[in-house]
Amino acid sequence: MDFQRALLFLSVLAAAAAVTAALVPLSAVLARRLGVLDRPGYRKIHDAPTPRLGGVAVFCGLLTVVVGGLALMPQLAQSSLAEWFGSVLAPLSEAHRVRGKLFAVLAGGLVVFFVGLADDVLGERFPVGIKAAGQVAAALILVAGDVRVSFLPWDVLNIFITLLWVVGITNAFNLLDNMDGLSAGVALVASGVLLMNAWALGEIFIALLLCAFMGALLGFLFFNFNPASVFLGDCGSLFIGYTMASVMLLERYVTRADSSLFPLLMPVVVLAVPIMDTATVVVIRLREGRPIYVGDANHLSHRLVKLGLSRRAAVLVLYMTTLCLGIGAKFLPDATFFESVLILVQTAGFIALLLVLMYIGREQRAEVRA
Repeated sequence: MDFQRALLFLSVLAAAAAVTAALVPLSAVLARRLGVLDRPGYRKIHDAPTPRLGGVAVFCGLLTVVVGGLALMPQLAQSSLAEWFGSVLAPLSEAHRVRGKLFAVLAGGLVVFFVGLADDVLGERFPVGIKAAGQVAAALILVAGDVRVSFLPWDVLNIFITLLWVVGITNAFNLLDNMDGLSAGVALVASGVLLMNAWALGEIFIALLLCAFMGALLGFLFFNFNPASVFLGDCGSLFIGYTMASVMLLERYVTRADSSLFPLLMPVVVLAVPIMDTATVVVIRLREGRPIYVGDANHLSHRLVKLGLSRRAAVLVLYMTTLCLGIGAKFLPDATFFESVLILVQTAGFIALLLVLMYIGREQRAEVRA
């Protein structure tokens, strides 16, 4: 059965990757016609204007596979494919039970995508307030679809934390999109960790959604990994962040084997890299009296490059960091109290190391200026 389940997951992943990869060149053509190009300049590492609507391919690739699969699930469960996948297809006949939450995720994703697309096309003419309001609206759609946290006894606080989580992670991946392949790659690695958790819990619908998402990211990374020929744009990075935040609200972390709340930290640990990167650059910008939405070269990836790593190596280091933290977090749901503490100590060590590297990179930059 595990082989059949793996075959099903790989089929969904491959389908999403193929659709997205086919759409990326078309998104580049669209970007050029609309003039949505990332031009060389300060803080830029590319030498020629580069299309920045790759997120259109990611969004359409994921949407095509998820909506198409959802529509065909009952027929697939009764088709000749059942001979290939066996009893794994049986739960698909119950797809109607998850449609409400899935549509909430997709509807919110649609809002975030178009908000990002408007920002890509209009640039500085698109008000920051509307961009923020669109993200909050997308998060409220999740809440209305009952996709939210529920570990607190007060519903108002649960809704507030849900909004804070969704908007925060959405923007974290937007800010993380500062180097070729970084935002999409970190999302891919983190999704792989979540897929392991969904597999262990038997959450087939969440696992299929993750496979489609990972496939879309893979199809895009073929064009986006250094040297990139197309960029995500805000429509892509915001959508990726929103999808990561939403999927983590769908997954279960607390099990009967653990009476503590440590497992609830799993999403934070898995996404420690984008969360820490966002927190540090926001603090730096506030201390320097600059708007938090204005980009700079103070991100962790930039600091690693200043320390002597190539841009590709810096991105790979952050991939590996996400993987190492994620593997540790994977065991939080079933860990004892002592084991949970050890995992969190390990996480704290990783984060402390990254903060030291960021500080060294900043100090070296200050010395060069002096």
